Amino acid sequence: MAPGRPAAAAFSTALRTHVRRAAGREPNPLGRRSDLQRSRLVVALTVALLLSFALTLPAALAALRVGQREARYEGQHRHRVTATTVDAAVADRTGSRSGAGGFHAQAVWQFPAGVRGSGPVAVASAAPAGAEIRIWVDDHGRRVAAPRPGTEIVTTAVLTGTGTMTLLSGAAFAAYRLGIRRIDRRASAAWAKEWEGVEPEWSGRPRHRGSGDP
Repeated sequence: MAPGRPAAAAFSTALRTHVRRAAGREPNPLGRRSDLQRSRLVVALTVALLLSFALTLPAALAALRVGQREARYEGQHRHRVTATTVDAAVADRTGSRSGAGGFHAQAVWQFPAGVRGSGPVAVASAAPAGAEIRIWVDDHGRRVAAPRPGTEIVTTAVLTGTGTMTLLSGAAFAAYRLGIRRIDRRASAAWAKEWEGVEPEWSGRPRHRGSGDP
């Protein structure tokens, strides 16, 4: 038998017990109200976890569709062109917006037809004036980032689904813990009250009489 099967069987048996108890179908004269409340909490937690798992796939698919739609738009409106540097590469200054390549140079390009664009582009450290660099521009010839790759879109979708499941299941567990604490406090208070009445008979100690007792 696989190592996980005994644990799975035990969990299934315990869950069925909680379901029967929560539905009032477990004849047990020693059953307490707190036991019934705990079983109902366990059933509610199980349902909430199943819902969180069920919502994971739709959330991931929705994020995937949005990413793919944005990727199609970017593919239609972002264009790769060749820019020509007009001076040698220089090191980026701290806080500069000229690029993330470590070095940059002023360059010019033509896009759309007949429109001349210019600006700093990321280059290699030894790029001389006249070097050709491939860049991305929008329909108006302005510099833009490259379209997102498909792997990034899929990763975002997976993270969205995982985040949805984590958020919902975390909220379910938090509500479960709060409910268990409340049940335990009530059960402890009820037990203490019952013990006040039983303890004198059990120990033989006379009951405490208040000032109004005869």
